[in-house]
Amino acid sequence: MNKSLPPGMAPDTLVDLHEAAADWFTRRQEPTWTGADERALDAWLQADAQHRAIFDSMGRTRQLFGQLKDLRTQTAATVSATAPAPRRGRWIGMARSPAFAPALAAMFALVLGGGWYAWDHTPRYRLDVTTAPGETRLVDLPDGTRIALNFATTLQVRYYPRRREAVLDQGEAFFQVAADAAKPFTVDSGASQVKVVGTAFNVRAAPPRLVVKVLEGKVQVQADRARPSVLALGAGMGVAIDPATGREVSLAAQADTVGDWRSGQLRFRRTPLEEVAQEVARYLGQPVTLASADLAGLPVSAFFGTAAPEAFLQLLPDLVAVRVQRQPAGGWVISRR
Repeated sequence: MNKSLPPGMAPDTLVDLHEAAADWFTRRQEPTWTGADERALDAWLQADAQHRAIFDSMGRTRQLFGQLKDLRTQTAATVSATAPAPRRGRWIGMARSPAFAPALAAMFALVLGGGWYAWDHTPRYRLDVTTAPGETRLVDLPDGTRIALNFATTLQVRYYPRRREAVLDQGEAFFQVAADAAKPFTVDSGASQVKVVGTAFNVRAAPPRLVVKVLEGKVQVQADRARPSVLALGAGMGVAIDPATGREVSLAAQADTVGDWRSGQLRFRRTPLEEVAQEVARYLGQPVTLASADLAGLPVSAFFGTAAPEAFLQLLPDLVAVRVQRQPAGGWVISRR
């Protein structure tokens, strides 16, 4: 019976996956195996890295059993040459022999260890989602966790038996994590990691900084997973991390600014013009540059509608003493008035 699953579809349980792999492995040994069968198997193996890992482990286990069989034959021959072998309890005698016992222990260690590793590293739930420029999306996960994705965001989610993992490759997401002390929730972005049990927080992975802001609960932030240093953040706290250096800068996180993009409107409170330009450029999809470095620190206080970034740029000279000009090749330049 062919238990192949369609590409991209995870099995309901780990047992199903092992059962499918065992079915392929057994059928491959039969004389009726054909070239078409081999191609179908190859497609199944390539559909998911876990398929190949489990299938290959069966081959290694079979090889070990073959080695044990040869060792059993050699041991039995030695026992027969030195004393009459009893008709009952041969396996017990061989298991106690100096040559056979270590190999038997190795076999069980491989089978049990490999099974545990496969169980612990096989996701029970997976999600890969990408939003286009100008698109936001709300995702509900099976444990009650909700994730809102901002424009041009790429996110991967994997739920394992003992942990929940997300990878934010780029963009911005607001996480409302369902509490589960037995299964911590982590968000990886580059070398950094955010770890929680249950809370609400926003992660922005957009150059030049990674920004984490907490609305509710507590999170632990590691600027670099390779280093033991951990920063604890509570509600109303935030941090900006320079991915190139790992440098951390503490930020205030007023409740109405954490994930405020979900309402389609951002609020700038004496925000440096350099940051405002970067933010507007994200939603505009075009570069917004400053004509001179001395403009970077000019404070801006205003509301910004994410659906109308061009209108905000045209309004900017009424808020700050600057001039805004569209460039013929695309993009905008902000210069001093």
